[in-house]
Amino acid sequence: MDVATEFKSKILSRSKEPEEYRIYRAGLEWDLTDPIVIDRAEDFKSTPRWSDRLTPYHHQVTNLITFCRRLPVTLLADDVGLGKTISAGLIISELVVRSRLSKVLIVCPKILAQQWKEELEAKFDIPGIVAFGRDLLTAEPEEVGAVITTYNSARLYLEKLPEDRFQMLVLDEAHKLRNLYGVPNTPQVAKRFRKALEQRRFPYVLMLTATPIQNRLWDLYSLVDLLTIARGHDNPFGSEGMFIRKFVADPRDGARQLKEEARDEFRSIVYGYMSRVRRGDAKLYFPERKVLRHEVDPTAAELQLIRAIAKPIQKLNRLTQISILQALTSSPEALSAQLDNMARNGTAPADLAATVKGIVAEMPLTAKLLGLDKLIQKLKQENPEGWRLVVFTIRRETQTTIQNFLEGHGLKVGVINGDSGERNQETIKLFRETPPRYRVIVSTEAGSEGVNLQTRMCWSITTCLGIR
Repeated sequence: MDVATEFKSKILSRSKEPEEYRIYRAGLEWDLTDPIVIDRAEDFKSTPRWSDRLTPYHHQVTNLITFCRRLPVTLLADDVGLGKTISAGLIISELVVRSRLSKVLIVCPKILAQQWKEELEAKFDIPGIVAFGRDLLTAEPEEVGAVITTYNSARLYLEKLPEDRFQMLVLDEAHKLRNLYGVPNTPQVAKRFRKALEQRRFPYVLMLTATPIQNRLWDLYSLVDLLTIARGHDNPFGSEGMFIRKFVADPRDGARQLKEEARDEFRSIVYGYMSRVRRGDAKLYFPERKVLRHEVDPTAAELQLIRAIAKPIQKLNRLTQISILQALTSSPEALSAQLDNMARNGTAPADLAATVKGIVAEMPLTAKLLGLDKLIQKLKQENPEGWRLVVFTIRRETQTTIQNFLEGHGLKVGVINGDSGERNQETIKLFRETPPRYRVIVSTEAGSEGVNLQTRMCWSITTCLGIR
């Protein structure tokens, strides 16, 4: 064996058993396998697949190198807007060209499925099949390609898929599996994926999320556990009890505070499995974000609505109160729908739901809709041809109310929510045109998860405003 081959074999032998390593080394000697040794972009073999369609950023190139060095599993936790889908496409392309895989299973929120398909096909010449529900069982690319599905579909049918159908699993928005530990009832979807990874059904695993931790340290413990079992390792944090004793400063149910003396070890473990690039590190230009607060005073009808529910909800439990108040701060329509649903389920008085429904039916425009109208008039004056607006809201009823209000004023409005997945790319395309055919997009939280709504002339506001 020459020096170069011996050096490569040493690099790639770290995690192999002695017998497996001897076989692998023999393969290298006889040139039967293609080791992935990448130190710079010039070492890529997949460049001809995408070079005429794409110029990746430096951090995306680095993500490919990082994945290849950490084979076969890693988590990319780059900030929002840094193109994790492009990084994933680069990784998939490189593994395909090197004959490591041909078929990939991509699991993502439904709203992102079409976006994944279009990105892979347009930029990497990798065909994609979007398959939901039982269609997942029969979806299979002919040669090279990806099947794109949802977490719910995978939860239902993952175990029924042939074990050799896919060589790679990509989990987009992987924080959806964060409740594997530290909760009274582990979600079935987290259990399904943990079992599949433990069985090593996918030789390669790539997880993507901009928010690896959202509320508790259990989020990171759960993600690291999935990554380690996919490698065939024990969780470096130890058992749940060991994790609490060594790393967590507050009670187990909280697990929001890290022990000061354990910070360095905690970070070392996490970054052994996770790669994170922040916007500042990427050195990319992003439009300046300005947050402007627009306060509105409630109308007389809104004050009447507040008085109507103030005393009755005090007799309800705390959780029910929170749900009702959240609906109230969204819109009268959302409040009425919430109370109607609760009344049907017996968790709120039917007479309260009826009272609120009667008030809402007679209400004039709310303060927030009037404020929205003023903001639009301001945007029209500042940029008559190019103005655009994205309105975010939590509740579907509020989304419909805003859409009807804007369309009633002659505006073309696009809608993004959990059911609009296949239409989203067309909606965004019309929004970005010059001049835009959709002046406004009204989106639920679904539009905040991986959907790129940025344009250079776009303002964004939220309807989730407090009423003072």
